[in-house]
Amino acid sequence: MVWSQMIIFPTEQKRYAIENKKVNESSGLACSTRDKHLLWTHNDSGHMPIIYAMDHKGKDRGTFHLENIESYDWEDMDAFEYQGEHYLLIADTGDNFNLRWDYRISIIKEPTIDDQQRSAVSPVGTYTFRYEDGQSYDVESVAVDIVREKIILLTKRTSHAIMFELPLKPLFSKPLFSKATDNDETQIAVKTGEFKRIINPSALDISADGRLMSINTYARIHRFRRNAHKNRQADWSYYNSLKYKKLFQPEAMCLRKDEKYYYVSSEKKSYLLKLRKK
Repeated sequence: MVWSQMIIFPTEQKRYAIENKKVNESSGLACSTRDKHLLWTHNDSGHMPIIYAMDHKGKDRGTFHLENIESYDWEDMDAFEYQGEHYLLIADTGDNFNLRWDYRISIIKEPTIDDQQRSAVSPVGTYTFRYEDGQSYDVESVAVDIVREKIILLTKRTSHAIMFELPLKPLFSKPLFSKATDNDETQIAVKTGEFKRIINPSALDISADGRLMSINTYARIHRFRRNAHKNRQADWSYYNSLKYKKLFQPEAMCLRKDEKYYYVSSEKKSYLLKLRKK
């Protein structure tokens, strides 16, 4: 399949300013599974462990402080439903200079807007992980594959994107103690594939039914469909690429639960793109 012949364009594209001026380096974006008009974001490294809520036009909906979670280099987040509850995943997986040996995944219950009256939100679970090959990687694209109960990671700053996966269940398997580090059982991220044509992915999302994977690179969202095989692990086939208008350093992306809209945010400019593809 020739990728250049599979480029599609949004049927609708709108740009909004992100109202909350404290969101100045949006590096993760999650589409709420509770409210289709609600988005979550966080800033890049060097900021406090805080997440921000906004509506689908960038209007501020609240600020939430997280306790017992480190914020060394948060690079992505995701929203998902699990056993009837709504959750947010936060990926402390950034490593621009390949200096880290372990990384961290945390899960919180997705707050409601009324929850911002509380002083802080605590995690449901957290763990550190390492890569099975013993290498260090910068990963800015993380998503939950809820159908397979896996967490998917794509490397950046490698010659092409390498896919690793982690288990989801250990994050729910035992209670969290007073500090995140007390509940530390290091997991191993296992390599499951490579995307030879994907370079420097900046965001990742997987649809709720597990059949569509969306990978954001600068100016395009590459889309893959799942091939289910009875006797071996599922893999992915290229579907098409959604090309959107220029947005400076578009580091974060999410797909709305109903799959009607994508949202993309910039790490250097406080803008939010809303893209529709029928």
